[in-house]
Amino acid sequence: MRYLIKVTVMLLLSAVQLAIHAAPVPHAHIILSDRSGRTDTLYVGDNGTSSFEAPLSVVFDAGMTGVEPGTSVFCEWRVLRTYMEDGVQMEEDYLTRQEEQSQYVFEDDGNFTVSFAYSYREKDSSEIISGEEQDDISFSIDVSDMYVPNAFSPNGDGKNDVFKVRVKSIVSFKVTIFNRWGKIVASGDESTLEYEAGNDNNGYYICWDGNYNGSVAPDGVYFINIEAEGAGGKRYSRKSDINVLTGLGNQNGSGNM
Repeated sequence: MRYLIKVTVMLLLSAVQLAIHAAPVPHAHIILSDRSGRTDTLYVGDNGTSSFEAPLSVVFDAGMTGVEPGTSVFCEWRVLRTYMEDGVQMEEDYLTRQEEQSQYVFEDDGNFTVSFAYSYREKDSSEIISGEEQDDISFSIDVSDMYVPNAFSPNGDGKNDVFKVRVKSIVSFKVTIFNRWGKIVASGDESTLEYEAGNDNNGYYICWDGNYNGSVAPDGVYFINIEAEGAGGKRYSRKSDINVLTGLGNQNGSGNM
């Protein structure tokens, strides 16, 4: 009987020791969100099924559990970027982070591969123990694009009532609209303009509703100046005209500007 008690006590002690020295367990993942409000969570081993537009906010989270008091955990995130430049595929070590949780805003296009590794040191020990190998996470960001229309009709019929510029992966954007006498009738940038989500990762900046000084601007030709920067530093500079076509019989469109 005494022997059985001794064996039972030894087994219990061994179980306690195993619990004390249990390895931390990661549930590493990233949370991606773009300006349209679209959010996705990818865990290790996941491959993003759809691409995103820049700027893309990414939260890195090791999701570490089972960390015993006194145990030190060391994490490392590495991001590899592949992209096309002048028809040639390029590759670069894009980003390194060494926190359990971190955040970064991606302003470049391409395919991104995220690797996560961790190690730990138990309390009162100098030995660094490597954690289990983790699979990669991958996602992509679209190449930038911008389309500027040349006319709109702010007549309240629900069709093409506002002047909006279609954008994709545009990091910064500034627009100024003038009348024929050089007076500014509307202006704004990526922080002040209304943004409307579209399809296929396209979005729209609402640049002008056609109103000026409390009434609809008269029909005619106006002039736009757009300065923008796309993912990867691509520059856009557009100077062109925009036609306001309210249609006949629109009393609000009368007057001089």
